[in-house]
Amino acid sequence: MRDEPKVGLVLSGGGAKGAYQAGVVKGLVEMGAQVDMVSGASIGALNGAILACSSSLTEAAERLENLWMTLANESPVSAKNPIGTLSYLALLAASGLEGRVVLLVAQQAARLAGVSFPGIGDQSVLCDKPLQALMDKYLDIKSLAKGLPLYVSVFEGNGGLRDIAKVLAAETGFTDTPDSRFIHVQSLPITEQKDVLLASAALPLLYRPRQVSGRLYSDGGQGGWNRAQGNTPITPLLNAGCNMVIVTHLSDGSSWSRHDFPEATILEIRPQSSMARDTGLLGGAKDLLGFDATRISSWIEQGYRDTLDCLGRVMKAVKVRNELRSTEQILKDSEQRGADADTSLAAAMSRLQT
Repeated sequence: MRDEPKVGLVLSGGGAKGAYQAGVVKGLVEMGAQVDMVSGASIGALNGAILACSSSLTEAAERLENLWMTLANESPVSAKNPIGTLSYLALLAASGLEGRVVLLVAQQAARLAGVSFPGIGDQSVLCDKPLQALMDKYLDIKSLAKGLPLYVSVFEGNGGLRDIAKVLAAETGFTDTPDSRFIHVQSLPITEQKDVLLASAALPLLYRPRQVSGRLYSDGGQGGWNRAQGNTPITPLLNAGCNMVIVTHLSDGSSWSRHDFPEATILEIRPQSSMARDTGLLGGAKDLLGFDATRISSWIEQGYRDTLDCLGRVMKAVKVRNELRSTEQILKDSEQRGADADTSLAAAMSRLQT
């Protein structure tokens, strides 16, 4: 008989839209799916850590939903540099050369006003203490050590202006950012495990980068920008022996392609309708940092429904196939027992005739 599938789950990055993944896990539980290991980038790394340290997928679904409803009422976004925050939002609203011009103008204005700006001295605009507090509350490091293998995506850089400039240059299509690195969390010393999770979610300019094993890392989604290499970390799961991978996306048109991995069985959960909850100049930035009850509840529900829609028919087909295999095995066993009985009967008749 063929080996049982070893299933990996990829949780991509996308800021507050990570609430969608709580709905995905809820849907996987309802369909009776199994998960043997997890990988994540940015917010997906934090969700993946909660899943990996849970005793079951059912418990993971409950804990993730509780976490995200807490985020809906207690936003982790805490600004320590208002001018920098506004400039960052302006940068997100722009693209390409326009974005770089916005950033440079904001820098010069900050200098003239005598105010520090992110990218100068690698100062971040948001405080990550709320995120640390949430991790302390919901993430059990001791359980993580015994839990599902967890891999996270990180980008080696300084987390400041130079990193965001690389991403902006990659947006032109003429270049690309260096690849992200994938780290097996449980292989790190316990003292560095939370740091690598915070590093993976450290959006450049917004949060400060983190030092792990002597290297400075920030948001893992920045690597291999043009093909979403860092933001969709499937490679470590394939290298670890997964022969089936469920990949979740947090954008309507992710550039990641399963055709780059022809030897793997890949099931994708892509948003079946727009993930945008805001329109206008700063709509994307508001969604990225939109930790409020209305958005989060709608994203959880969307993730749940998309999972049932994208994987429902596949899971039913797998179930039918497994039932057919089971029936075939029962039939083979029955035929073998019949053949053994015929052999025994023939032997007995032969003894009677002698």
